[in-house]
Amino acid sequence: MLEIILWIAILYIISLLSLPLADKMGLRGLSKVLGLIFLTYIVWLISFVVDFRSATIYGFMIAVTMGSLLWLYDANRLSSNFRSLMVDFLKFEAVFIVFFFIYLLYEMFNPYVVGAEKMTDMAILTAITKSNSLPPYDPFLSGYRLNFYYYMGYVSYAILTILSVTTTHISYNLACATVFSLTLTSIVWLVSKSREKIVIPFLLLAGNLMTLKMLIAGNVSRAFDFWTVTRVIKGTINEFPLATLFFRDLHPHFMSIPLQIAFLIALYVWMKEEKKSIAILMAFLLGFMFTVNSWDFFTYSFLYITISIALRRFYALAFIPLSIVPFLPFHLTLKATAVKGVGFVSERTDLINFVIAQPLVILPLIYSFIQERKIFAVMLAVSIPIAFIFKFPVVAITLPTMVVFMKKFYEERSFEHAVTLTALLLLTAVEIVYVNDAYGGEIERLNTVFKSYVQAWILLSFGFTYPNYSYERMYKLATICLIAILWIYPIGCALGLPTLGFKGTLDGIEFTKSYGEYNALKYLYRFNGVVVEYPGKTPYESYTYAGRVSSYTGLKSVLCNGGHELFWRFFDNETVKVLNERWRDIKEIYESKDLNYDLLKKYNVSFIYIGYLEKANYNISYDKFSKLRKIYDDGEVVIYKVIYPKS
Repeated sequence: MLEIILWIAILYIISLLSLPLADKMGLRGLSKVLGLIFLTYIVWLISFVVDFRSATIYGFMIAVTMGSLLWLYDANRLSSNFRSLMVDFLKFEAVFIVFFFIYLLYEMFNPYVVGAEKMTDMAILTAITKSNSLPPYDPFLSGYRLNFYYYMGYVSYAILTILSVTTTHISYNLACATVFSLTLTSIVWLVSKSREKIVIPFLLLAGNLMTLKMLIAGNVSRAFDFWTVTRVIKGTINEFPLATLFFRDLHPHFMSIPLQIAFLIALYVWMKEEKKSIAILMAFLLGFMFTVNSWDFFTYSFLYITISIALRRFYALAFIPLSIVPFLPFHLTLKATAVKGVGFVSERTDLINFVIAQPLVILPLIYSFIQERKIFAVMLAVSIPIAFIFKFPVVAITLPTMVVFMKKFYEERSFEHAVTLTALLLLTAVEIVYVNDAYGGEIERLNTVFKSYVQAWILLSFGFTYPNYSYERMYKLATICLIAILWIYPIGCALGLPTLGFKGTLDGIEFTKSYGEYNALKYLYRFNGVVVEYPGKTPYESYTYAGRVSSYTGLKSVLCNGGHELFWRFFDNETVKVLNERWRDIKEIYESKDLNYDLLKKYNVSFIYIGYLEKANYNISYDKFSKLRKIYDDGEVVIYKVIYPKS
């Protein structure tokens, strides 16, 4: 409980420190998000010259000093509306707390950090807390760094982990609750200031139509299954915000959700109340978003530039360097070998599955038809032949809708038309091109559709508005019916929680007790160094329990999660050779009759771990380990500390 209290207290302090800046820009509801961003940025800069733990302490001290100076500098203005400011602050901090504890309750049914990307996420999070500098070391391949990956989101929650004096076994779940709460608190604040936005949370937190499809087919067991509802389109992943928030992978696309929300809120306010400070903030935020989840940068940069030009606020374009220059240390150390340009899509999405995966497109489709029937009909007559000739089904509905929205945006320059048009362009673009990464063949655009669909859903949620025209009732009725259908998924998931069983803990690795390894992993968490552990049946194994020592302790493994390494370093010709060699060397370390110190020195090994997987997969020769120092033995797990002989 103490960890939770400290975690929340740190977030409150961060929020309070950034409140003067947020208030001056008319963005009070974003004070916590902005505070976390600026604290992260300060610590990140310092961590290039000192170890991360020290950088966190120094960075927090600097943030407190700067925040205090902001309060002093703007004391006159703040004192004039102090009561209103503090009422708002306390009100939305209370909202944050409510959402935070709702999510913690959910996690107590589902707390374990295992499956999908969770072990990878915890490994990176823990590695950052132990890194001597950034970019962080690679916990799965000792001697290498994560200098190819967008890691800044993990930095934010590694900072909170250190400041709240907890372990990542707990903070992983606290971080997930924070992402959820930041997202919803920001939206609630927007709704409180702009009543026509009241539908946003209902759209953002809806499910797709796959649940309805499964229920109609009588397949209730699959209707609420995460894998079923997010694998609608062949060869792709079709996550939507609620599924991402429920699934709890502390992955970049998950951590970026409150940042996307913050950007859209700032953009909305800027379009209504022109303030150069907000344009500066958005430019900086774009750069920060790149370091958290690079996919977001291009979509939101397009939106920022388009609106700046459309509103003739050309000065905003001069701030674009703020999205690059402050983050040069990140870009100069980045080696994105897993990306090799773009390719053209060979197999496009069929129309039915497109609507099932992205049902929010129904709203702009109806709006376009009612608002501009003639234009819509003409463009529909054009788009249908294009869809058949070029085997491009999606364009049959996106093209006429985009044309109407282009016209409406040209006439009204509204926020709603701009974000909806951006979403439609994005959904159409991923039917033409994809980012050429390590995925190929039938899953060539898996990652592209995956990351783009989350963005599009958020944009479409914000693009909804009640238009002022004679068929408003029809549009409202259609929206209410759609929301009712799409909320079958979240309601069903909530009702299904008891079937998971109440665990009553936030300890993400408590399940390892069933393998007899919990105490050993907790023991090793306090150390730094290189560990030898079972890497898997092949050098390329991922998404299994193998690699659990590195994942749950942050120690650098000689090799584990080789599948991830192969993907991350896909275009590095040395990767396969390195993985194979290390896999063979680990096997020799465990099974050879004599202790090979040269082999241990090769990887600077500090610890040899013998637990559940090592015993099951190796014919271990224990006698040779008597030369080492046994530092742990509970009958289930034995851990040796490598002591090298004096030369």
